[in-house]
Amino acid sequence: MQNTKEKIYFNFSYQALKLLGDGLYSNPWTAISELIANGIDAEATKIFLFINMINKQSSTIEIFDNGYGMNYNDLAVKYALIGKNKRIDEDINEDRRDTIIGRKGIGKLAALYLASTYYLISKTNNENNSWCFDMNNILGDEIPSLKKVKRIQVEAERHWQTCKTGTLVKLVNVDLKNIGEQTIEGLKARIADYYTFNEKNMEIFIALKQNPKDKIVFEKAEKQIAFKNFYAFFNLTDKDFSDKLSREILLKTNFSEMMPNTRKIIEATKEVYYRKCPTRILNNVFQTSGEQKFNFENGIPSASVFNYELNGWIGIHSTIEKREAKLNDKIFIRNKAYQPNRLRLYVRNKLAVENFLDYIRSTQAFSKYIEGEIHFDILDNNNLPDIATADRQDYRENNDRIQKLIEILKPIINALIKTRIEIGHQIRIEEDNYRKEKEAKQAEQAEKAQDDARNAWAAKDKAEAHSKKVEKELEQEKKQSIFQRSIIGREKEQIMGLQHQIKHSASRIKTNVSNLYDYLGNNSKSILNEIIIKHLSTISSESVNIETIAKYVTNANFDLKATEINEDIVRFTQEYLNEIYALLEKKYPKITIKNANNIIHTMEFRPLEVSSMIDNFVHNAKKAEADTITFTYSKQGDKLEFDVSDDGNGILQKDIPKIFDFGFTTTDGSGIGLFIVKRCVENLNGRIEVVSNEKKGTTFRITI
Repeated sequence: MQNTKEKIYFNFSYQALKLLGDGLYSNPWTAISELIANGIDAEATKIFLFINMINKQSSTIEIFDNGYGMNYNDLAVKYALIGKNKRIDEDINEDRRDTIIGRKGIGKLAALYLASTYYLISKTNNENNSWCFDMNNILGDEIPSLKKVKRIQVEAERHWQTCKTGTLVKLVNVDLKNIGEQTIEGLKARIADYYTFNEKNMEIFIALKQNPKDKIVFEKAEKQIAFKNFYAFFNLTDKDFSDKLSREILLKTNFSEMMPNTRKIIEATKEVYYRKCPTRILNNVFQTSGEQKFNFENGIPSASVFNYELNGWIGIHSTIEKREAKLNDKIFIRNKAYQPNRLRLYVRNKLAVENFLDYIRSTQAFSKYIEGEIHFDILDNNNLPDIATADRQDYRENNDRIQKLIEILKPIINALIKTRIEIGHQIRIEEDNYRKEKEAKQAEQAEKAQDDARNAWAAKDKAEAHSKKVEKELEQEKKQSIFQRSIIGREKEQIMGLQHQIKHSASRIKTNVSNLYDYLGNNSKSILNEIIIKHLSTISSESVNIETIAKYVTNANFDLKATEINEDIVRFTQEYLNEIYALLEKKYPKITIKNANNIIHTMEFRPLEVSSMIDNFVHNAKKAEADTITFTYSKQGDKLEFDVSDDGNGILQKDIPKIFDFGFTTTDGSGIGLFIVKRCVENLNGRIEVVSNEKKGTTFRITI
């Protein structure tokens, strides 16, 4: 437009445009979103964003769409006019005006925030124009202009050619050095959050090139919302989110063992337990719509009322710890490029405020767990003042429409936070009860252990007293035997005759008990039961004891007559097994003796100790439900190896180090038997080892 004597027009210089562009935006993604919004307003169904970040300090950005494009007149009259309000454009029908995102006509300045030089290609059904805007080597007071160019090299040429009509903006030498490493997933999620896609038949595709060998591959930008990580959810839309939400979520606990409604997760070799919690859906008991008068810029209320309505959804995450959240929803993303815990405010389907929680200023810790997408279009009503801030990324907080939105949101957010606090409190109560029960159980176990220890010591004292008594009696027997060998005459004959009679009577008792046991066992009408078997076993055992006493004096081959003897210990144990357990083979495991090389090992030993050791092995095999017990003899140099093996239930690996401890038992026994066995072996100047496999049996190896 030419100046006249009656009218002088304002013009913007390059410097003024640059200052405007720099002041309107705070980060590259917001500026890029403005350029994408131009494609939406051009009724594009596909918008492409390509970023070449091989050299981050000199990146290239190409944004193009398949909208209706611009001819020369559109560029000259509309695009080049900074501040043109598209909503009052006469070429746009009334229905479209309510859906247009742009209002101030300054979104095009986003290109100047990103670069000093950019190219523009626009094609309609009739025209194809290429232009360049270059601020390099330009004086600051020059009038800015687009210069026509013949051809522009487009990196994403193949995809641009798929657009029959549309506009392409190519920005060169874009400084992205302060942008962190952007993954395509994070970038897609961030760009997708700038728009709502469901209301329009529109798709955004993104390609990122970070290495020279990378191919240009466009991927659809879709919202990455971890719905399955929400514990509570509030829905104001007409959509059903039941297929997106989970029925239950996992919350980390301080349990150290499996509890009801928990799940065990292995984390770095450590068992961690999570509580299964059913998700909550909040009912709409809040005032989310209405009508009222709103103020104009001068503070005067409007003459008529305006309808307002909050739309969208809000949820509260179970957790925002990335590793824990991914247990609920694998698509959970949280990095420098994308933060999920935000309440995104959309106006006319475009992101107006990245996180409206900053306006609400909740001091509650769980406010950081809130995520949502809400719409409040009354904030950009054509008949009310524009309340956006100068940088177009926020709203003036003191405006009555913003205060109305805060008033609506506060009770909803507080209700969501309350539900999350309640489940956390419930879990803490369960943890406290669990801790108290565990401490009480540990105290009970400690008290029982003390009682067991006292009983064990009492049993030990009793056993030692009994052992001393037996040794004393054996010494007396030895003295009596020496006396018998020393006396001459009728007294010796009478004593020996009496001992013979005792042995004979004991043998008859044992034989008759065995015959009676066999008879009762083979007779189908028998009244044989556990009580009778028990009494028969007792009688048989006592007869063996009587017979053993008699043998102290009369049996030269099986010599129990002395406290300590110098004999073949192999022969002694074999004879003991054959004589004592032969008649009781139905009550005890089958005994097998292996001495292939007829080994002889003469040494000093106490018969009662060795016999007691044999008895313990046989009785333990019986308790382990063994079918057989095998005694194997071998020699390694001048040492005797004596293996006792059974095929019983075996011993747990964790119990093996303790089986020789006094009072330790895995059955209902006293826990003294193996303690005595070890002491007997040590008295023989030997050592004992054990190998056991659970359910496969046990082997004791004695080396003397």
